[in-house]
Amino acid sequence: MWEKIKNLGPGMLVAGAFVGTGTITTSIVAGTEHGYTLLWASVTAAILIAIILQEMTARLSLSTGKPLAVIVREKLGLWASIIVILAIVGGNSVYSVGNLSGVNIALGGLFENVPASVWIIGVTLIYWSLLMLGKYNVLEKTITILVAAMGVLFLINMFYVKPDYLEVIKGLTIPTFELSEITIVIALIGTTVVPYNFYLHSTAVLERGWHKNPKGNLEMMRFDTIVPIFIGGLVTMAIGVVAGTVLHPLHLSEGLVIEGSNQMAMTIEPLLGKVAYALFSLGLLAAAISSMPMAALSAAYVFTQSFGLNPDMKGTAFRLVFSFVAWVPVFFAIGVKNPIWTIILAQSINGMLLPITAVLVLYLINKKDTSGSLRNNTFSNILGFVAVGFTIVLGIINIISTFQ
Repeated sequence: MWEKIKNLGPGMLVAGAFVGTGTITTSIVAGTEHGYTLLWASVTAAILIAIILQEMTARLSLSTGKPLAVIVREKLGLWASIIVILAIVGGNSVYSVGNLSGVNIALGGLFENVPASVWIIGVTLIYWSLLMLGKYNVLEKTITILVAAMGVLFLINMFYVKPDYLEVIKGLTIPTFELSEITIVIALIGTTVVPYNFYLHSTAVLERGWHKNPKGNLEMMRFDTIVPIFIGGLVTMAIGVVAGTVLHPLHLSEGLVIEGSNQMAMTIEPLLGKVAYALFSLGLLAAAISSMPMAALSAAYVFTQSFGLNPDMKGTAFRLVFSFVAWVPVFFAIGVKNPIWTIILAQSINGMLLPITAVLVLYLINKKDTSGSLRNNTFSNILGFVAVGFTIVLGIINIISTFQ
């Protein structure tokens, strides 16, 4: 067991990517406005879907020795790759607008008189420059520690605020929502089951070399997928439970609405007192900065791998794509009037785009000439069809509700 824990890797990348600004903000807003009633979406459904689909993606790379974007191009053709590229580059750009809104919320709460454009351009310039120089690992470890510390803080705080555990269990196990809540429901799933994570995960599995002994490493791959995503789910649950316990009563009695970091920081104030406001802003900033390079890099990997180009960080095509995903969202983020809603909308859009990759993964993992002996069995297919079908149905409901 200890050897498996020491060898955790690709799955940690997946969990680290989804526990970011979007997860923190969306979970707090959901908990504030709906209490524990949407925990089933943010934790139970989202984590199960993530584990099911990420495991299939990793198994594809184990069996073929190739990243997902290359498999799509070789097995389904150029048009399928173009659809994937448009979905990932477009979705990641929207996702980055949400992350930059998180930067605005975090630093705007600490320095109210400084224009949002200063923070948005400044943070983008820093992480883009580090990516161009190949030096992002300078900040990566520090940021990872800050985000992890914030997750631990919420887990401790979840027990400190003494929630109604029976209601929490009901919220986790009984799916219920009004049609008017469909956007936040899709956002809760979209912020956890992030489309670009499929492509990052498949590449990371190959970098570990697990594909050299597919059957021998299958158990380790599954352990690496399930454990980190489950831990990420616990953090997501803790955030939602704390918000439902601390802020939902204020929403009902005083009409509290989440408008910035000061309201969100109230979730950890019972544990930390007044210092909570500064620490929360710092943690939210770290979460935003940790997610933005992932969005830019994954889009560049998908683009270069789909067209058979060298996915080298110093390559011209690679740099053009990650620069596009880094800088184009800046112009939109500067003009954002409601950063909280922008973050939620960004997660919802990614949730709407999720079925594109999910359907491709489910189709490819069932092809004998692609997956061989590692293709889906009947039980895996049942899980896969339920997971994919669930995301498609939610998307259809969202489209219908938009026009009503």
